Amino acid sequence: MENQKKLLADVLTQYAVPDPKIVGKLPKGGIQLDFVGHADITRILIEIDPLWSYEPCGWDNGRPAIHVENGMATMWGELTILGQARLGVGSVRADKQELDKELVGDFLRNAAMRFGISLALWTKNEWEDLGGHAPAPQKSTTIRKPAAKPVADVDITSTLPVYQEVIGKFVKACEDANLDHEKVADHAGVDLTIATNGDMTKLRAAFKEMSKPK
Repeated sequence: MENQKKLLADVLTQYAVPDPKIVGKLPKGGIQLDFVGHADITRILIEIDPLWSYEPCGWDNGRPAIHVENGMATMWGELTILGQARLGVGSVRADKQELDKELVGDFLRNAAMRFGISLALWTKNEWEDLGGHAPAPQKSTTIRKPAAKPVADVDITSTLPVYQEVIGKFVKACEDANLDHEKVADHAGVDLTIATNGDMTKLRAAFKEMSKPK
């Protein structure tokens, strides 16, 4: 069990920021979003766990169940890595010529993100209020995505598991403040692999304490 937690934590550490060489551009809503393609996500999954697998949440006549509403098709499923299953969803326009293939690809990107894979492309640095600093801007033609809703504004009970996107923001804030995120988590008494929303208060307090000038 402890070894599994360590391996899952290593996924977040090693794969949250993708190699720029595999980052592509996806037009959406009039802007260009960064993304990692289906093939590269699959390669990363194999590197992490050659026995990885996924299972749709439902079946329809021998095929994964697909829900279509307002012109969008969605497919829910579970991705299993290192013995841990996490829920994900794929969504694409229902009129896509290769709908099934695109749904699987989008699902894998979304579900892989739940383990911390390519989190840097999904999140914004929402920990700046704690003393972290955003990295220096780099030359790029990428148009920034709208900032995600702050964690503090999310109305959710403290006992629910925290979204992996939020953990990714915590890790990024620690990096910007030259702190080891694992040491901060240990100081807070929080296991990042099973953290709840209630644990975020402990992580924030530990971050503030450890980032104070000495």
